Amino acid sequence: MKFHTSKLIALIALSIATQGVHAQQTLTLDECRKQAVEHNKQLKKAGYRKQEVLEQRKAARTGYLPVMDANANLMHVRGVDGINMPGGFLPTAESAEAAENGDFTGQSDVWMPGTSMEMDHFSLMYGGLNISQPIYAGGKIQLGNQMAQAGLEIAHMAYDLKYAEVIELTDQAFWNVAMVEANIDLAEKYIEMLVELEGQMTSMFEVGLQPASEKLRVSVQKNEAELQLMMARNGLKLAKMNLNQVLGKTLTTDFSIRYDSLDKIRLIDLSNGSEMALVQRFELKILERQVDLSEYDRKMVKADYLPQVGVGFQYMGTYVDDLNENVTFRPTVAAQVNIPIYQWGQGKYKQKAAQFKVEQQETELSNTADLINLEVLSAKVKVEEAYEAILIAEKNVAEAEESLGETRSSFDVGLNTTTELLNAQADWLNAKVQQIRAIARYKVLVTTWKKVTGNLYPANNL
Repeated sequence: MKFHTSKLIALIALSIATQGVHAQQTLTLDECRKQAVEHNKQLKKAGYRKQEVLEQRKAARTGYLPVMDANANLMHVRGVDGINMPGGFLPTAESAEAAENGDFTGQSDVWMPGTSMEMDHFSLMYGGLNISQPIYAGGKIQLGNQMAQAGLEIAHMAYDLKYAEVIELTDQAFWNVAMVEANIDLAEKYIEMLVELEGQMTSMFEVGLQPASEKLRVSVQKNEAELQLMMARNGLKLAKMNLNQVLGKTLTTDFSIRYDSLDKIRLIDLSNGSEMALVQRFELKILERQVDLSEYDRKMVKADYLPQVGVGFQYMGTYVDDLNENVTFRPTVAAQVNIPIYQWGQGKYKQKAAQFKVEQQETELSNTADLINLEVLSAKVKVEEAYEAILIAEKNVAEAEESLGETRSSFDVGLNTTTELLNAQADWLNAKVQQIRAIARYKVLVTTWKKVTGNLYPANNL
């Protein structure tokens, strides 16, 4: 059985082409969002921040527990002079009172022998176990735990804010690719129309029904369209590079995108946007917790000037070379009370300063709420405007298609000029381009609307 070389080459080419098709990944918007979330470095950084604050909260909770530590010390001194004390008879006094006053009148017959000690070196070792437990610290421990909890909540919300930013950025890049691809398809159809018209004009020129200038006018328009198509394809490469960067892929990675039909766009529900934002926006929740933190700071300042009470237990041991045969251990229990009395009004001034910080945070919260309300209203206007632009674009496309059809029919029977047909085709192309642009803008603004109303956090997506 013979196997022709041409068939083998065809099979290899088909295999290579099939592999190329399989290698190219097709991405949906949801898949792009997932990949962007997984690879975004700023989001990873925010995730590490959450873990950091979680450990800090764990550390704060240990403030309620007793603290235990051990210590050991060794002191060794060389070249110590020896001790030499001569003997002698003990002095006498007339009374105990005189002896206490150092008034000695003579000597007794009691002999006290002398002593001599050669030391050469001196060693001292001591150490022990310490346990301390705060009883009352002016509320500092509880405040510290409340601050740690607030910090953890802020870190979680900061992560979700960054998440929403990544989703919005991904949607912008995705719909930009979709818009450029749609424009390329339009440009190719437009060129097909011009090629067809160019062929018709060539035939008419050859039989003397049209001058060469009419044919050349179509050729020039086709060449311009081909240039625009080349630029659009380069624009698609840049748009894909941008999306690759968002997804954390190599910039030259090739892919295709898939999305639902855009034939029927419906206006989303834009009611209660401000109310949702005031309840759900994490920027406001973070500021609310920062108000709480400033209030905790104020209470912490106050706690600095309240009594501090604690208890402790020590189990200490000492050993002196040549004096102790064994280490001597002694347990000790202690209590400590520290009561601030007077600091020249320092505490009052610090508390006033802390209170002003609280008021600053409250003012910032109120101002941000106003700005968010303005942001929501602005986003609502833009979404409505984009939707109206789609409706107008659809109407323009329908009219341009109708006009193109009539102009083409009239041209075929000699009632319209080549210029009029070219203008009708250009009007159709422009109407379709504007329609695609309006749809892409609307899709991105819908994502922005969800973001400004607090509906783009992880709990509401993916």
